[in-house]
Amino acid sequence: MDDSPVILVTAGYDHTIRMWDALKSTCTRTIPYTTESQINRMALSSDKHYLAVAGNPSVSLYDVFGTSDLPVLKLDGHTNNVTAVEFTQDYKFLATGSEDSTIRWWDVYAGNCKYVLNNDSAVNDIAIHPDSRQELVVSCDQSGLIRVWSWRRREVLCQAVPQPDVAVRSVAVSPNGQLVVAGNNLGQVFVYRLIIDTTPQAGRTVELELYINFEAHYGYRITRTLFSSNGMYLVTCSSDHLAKLWQLTERPVTTTSTSQEESMQAGAELVHSLSYHQRWVWDAAFSSDSGYLVTVSTDTRAALWDVTS
Repeated sequence: MDDSPVILVTAGYDHTIRMWDALKSTCTRTIPYTTESQINRMALSSDKHYLAVAGNPSVSLYDVFGTSDLPVLKLDGHTNNVTAVEFTQDYKFLATGSEDSTIRWWDVYAGNCKYVLNNDSAVNDIAIHPDSRQELVVSCDQSGLIRVWSWRRREVLCQAVPQPDVAVRSVAVSPNGQLVVAGNNLGQVFVYRLIIDTTPQAGRTVELELYINFEAHYGYRITRTLFSSNGMYLVTCSSDHLAKLWQLTERPVTTTSTSQEESMQAGAELVHSLSYHQRWVWDAAFSSDSGYLVTVSTDTRAALWDVTS
């Protein structure tokens, strides 16, 4: 979504991409998705000019403000479902993750793949670090791993296993680049501090340090985790038909009864439990001012929420 004009894009298994005036609940444009594949994920470039649509096994780029229903670019290279797609902030590059156990880094203007990162199992989601100088992309996979990659060096810098043999379904990086959040198949959320240490002697080290973990959907699969653009909120979507809005908090606690020293204890506060959909909630998107949230579901509906109320 964007403020002026508001751009909301939805897609489904009906092979149709729809653009909406969200506040008026009217469809402004329909694009037929003519390939045989279903649509798995979509991403808008930061300037809202290009829409990347991930299917099986390719990615198509559409001109949001154009008049043609044909994609302006098609990216071929994956050999299985493309499960994740994300633009860099400057929209020059695009990262994709796939069930073929690879992550690909694409040059949007050249239309070719620059780097291939080989994972050990099917990639369920990816998130690009907001600081392009770090050259980092975070992935989660079917085997239960969270990995931080240097996409340029094509190597894993660090990794974490929240719960052995439980697939991690979704991953997100906070807007300030300091936190990584992941949701798994059992409804649990794990939040890590992303620690990047650069020294002239040792070079650069990257670590994932567990910050908090909490039960978000109590045994149900988490399908999406996402930070708001202002970093204040975290949304989780789930197979329990709910989306939940959270705030990560810190409160002082007394560490010992004798010294009465205080430390800060992290937690997650449930702000809203959004109950409207009748089936799985698959995805969500915040408006650029973080004031609105859209959720989409297998029930074929998209719901627009006021975050404050």
